[in-house]
Amino acid sequence: MKRILSSLAVLVCATISFAQTGIEIVNRMNQLMTDRKAEGLGISADVKIPIVGTVTTRTYAYGNKRRIEIESSKINTITFIDDTLQWTYVPGSSEVALTNIKIGNANASNEPGMDVGMFDDIPEGYDISIKSQNSVKWELLCKRKKTNKDDDYPKNITLEVRKDTYEPISMSTKMMGINCTMHHFIFGVSEDMVTFNPDNYLNIKIVDQRQN
Repeated sequence: MKRILSSLAVLVCATISFAQTGIEIVNRMNQLMTDRKAEGLGISADVKIPIVGTVTTRTYAYGNKRRIEIESSKINTITFIDDTLQWTYVPGSSEVALTNIKIGNANASNEPGMDVGMFDDIPEGYDISIKSQNSVKWELLCKRKKTNKDDDYPKNITLEVRKDTYEPISMSTKMMGINCTMHHFIFGVSEDMVTFNPDNYLNIKIVDQRQN
């Protein structure tokens, strides 16, 4: 019996030593996203807006290039963005609008990847607790710290993180009556996927709206 109790005590101590806090989980997730930056990232989001309804977006990023797909009951668009230009296409139309834009510096496009620091301010701005967990994921509740007076931070964020890889599964929050859920985080986006290619839009006229 003494040997059994001793073994159980060792097991409990080992379990406690490997237990992780919410902030440790978020920090490891952020480090993972930084380490995999060069692969590019895809994210889907559902934004529920009063009166307007639900707007679904899918964003793919590689370096300073983006492909953004927006779907709603009002309009659907596909937009390609790089350092200086933006191509916008409304499915079913006969035109692609080409306009100026600036989303980064000239050197940024030389480094594949994207801004993966979307969760970096959570550890400092929020109190993080483990709301629930199972064999697959943690569900974390992030409450804005009382010392954080920035109203641009939602009061509460629910974050799901995969246990085996520390990849984000989803992030949900509500602010000013708008519900937003980010999901389907995909690592691995090719540059071709985020680059506008006229050959993919045959018989579509490119309307140059750039300003000098």
